[in-house]
Amino acid sequence: MAFEVMKEILQAEQQAEEILKQASVEKETMKAEAAEKSSNMIAEAKKMAKQASQQKIEKAIAESQPKRERILAEATQHCEQIKQTAQTRLEEAADAVIRKVVG
Repeated sequence: MAFEVMKEILQAEQQAEEILKQASVEKETMKAEAAEKSSNMIAEAKKMAKQASQQKIEKAIAESQPKRERILAEATQHCEQIKQTAQTRLEEAADAVIRKVVG
């Protein structure tokens, strides 16, 4: 009878050790899976953030396009006015020089 009890105790200890080994393996597997899922989630979040950032940049560029075109048109017009003023002054200066030389 004592032998049977000892045998049962040994079996229970062996089962407990086996359960602990399996639990340890499962823990490591779960830990690896969690790390992989975490890495995947971080990568996906970065990808989404990059896409959102790119979309915001594209939207800002598109929204600024009319303002850019207006500024360019105004600058072109201003340059044309300066050019016309310079041409007029050049002609006036040339006339003044001719008057002084001629007489």
